[in-house]
Amino acid sequence: MKREHLLWLLTTNAGAAPLLQWGQGSNFHFAGLRFGMDGNFKISVFEDLHFGEPADVGGPIADLRTIGVMNTILDVEPPNLVVLNGDLITCENVATANVSDYIDQIVEPLKSRNIPWASTYGNHDMSKTCSTRVMAEREQAVGGKLAWTKMMVDGEYNEVGTSNYYVPIYASSGGGNPRLAMLLWFFDSKGGRAYQQTDPDGEDVPVADYVDQKVVDWFNLEKRAIAQQHPNQPIPSLAFVHIPIHATWTFQHGPNMNSATEPGINEDNIGHQGISCDALGKNCYWNKKDTPFMKSLAATEDLMAVFSGHDHGDDWCMKWASISGNEPPNGNSIHLCFGRHTGYGGYSDWTRGARQIVVHEDSLRGGEREVETWIRLEDGKISGHVVLNETYGMDRYPPVEKTTSAPISGEGKGQAV
Repeated sequence: MKREHLLWLLTTNAGAAPLLQWGQGSNFHFAGLRFGMDGNFKISVFEDLHFGEPADVGGPIADLRTIGVMNTILDVEPPNLVVLNGDLITCENVATANVSDYIDQIVEPLKSRNIPWASTYGNHDMSKTCSTRVMAEREQAVGGKLAWTKMMVDGEYNEVGTSNYYVPIYASSGGGNPRLAMLLWFFDSKGGRAYQQTDPDGEDVPVADYVDQKVVDWFNLEKRAIAQQHPNQPIPSLAFVHIPIHATWTFQHGPNMNSATEPGINEDNIGHQGISCDALGKNCYWNKKDTPFMKSLAATEDLMAVFSGHDHGDDWCMKWASISGNEPPNGNSIHLCFGRHTGYGGYSDWTRGARQIVVHEDSLRGGEREVETWIRLEDGKISGHVVLNETYGMDRYPPVEKTTSAPISGEGKGQAV
């Protein structure tokens, strides 16, 4: 047995995920993770956990049930990485002093299994009492090498947010100096309320709900720098952002949405980036502020899929090709996916679950850009198993059964959106 394989087995048997420290990559000197010895990289995505709901709507019981969902799914679907894709906490209900305790609860199922994780932050993670930068610091403090959540874009908090960064994924072979095989991009779509700020009337200050231009500029610069290091070798990638882009709403309300070709629950009207409303919170419209981000995504060579949450009752995927009434109209055939509500905090009675993503290293080496994905439900069943490839959107799949979770006994339900 090769020494490389022996060391790998020793770490994986101990529950550790193979990782590389800064400077170990053969031609890309950044810390990262790597494909497993089985040639796969698997991600479990937990969406909208919504810890910290008030007690009068069952918050403490909801948090315990959410931990139960996470434990069940992690036992059935052990991943190489967990993505906490926004709205970890319903922060408008949480005192500043309690934020760290909620982060500790959320990551404990991951720490106990030695599973790395990476977070994006959502609109409910930003409030007058919660700073996502404090949350990221807590993740690092309690997670150490398991916590990959970072802030790579400097800027004013209300503009750029926090969770803008990437994680390199290296090849399974190559010993201590493997080649860069894939990138995972993470973006902060913000929203919510400004930290410790009020307006002259004493009201909370809203934060814009889209990926900022400064973040887009950083994304474009990083892509160019990576491309210069890998000439004639585009690096496949996946992206994660809590609030979906407007293209998903256009597709949902267009003529091509089909439960046979885009299987999944479709029970929520999509709330996308770049929404403006009048002073009463009515008469809302798309302000097109996410257009630069959409254009940059569409121009990203070998970006295979973008995964979002936010809308608790949606878990389908679409191929972003030509969409009229959207900017840009051509999404370069990127796949856009939702993952249904994982947490028991927040609204919904749909059965909880988490999106599973598997990328096969052999397919990337062969030039195929294929992602296998499904929803693992809390009852152990699989929903909406699809393959995101060139023919997705034409391939036909069995219908997805709509199921519901039992309500929290005697406590009602949270209302966060």
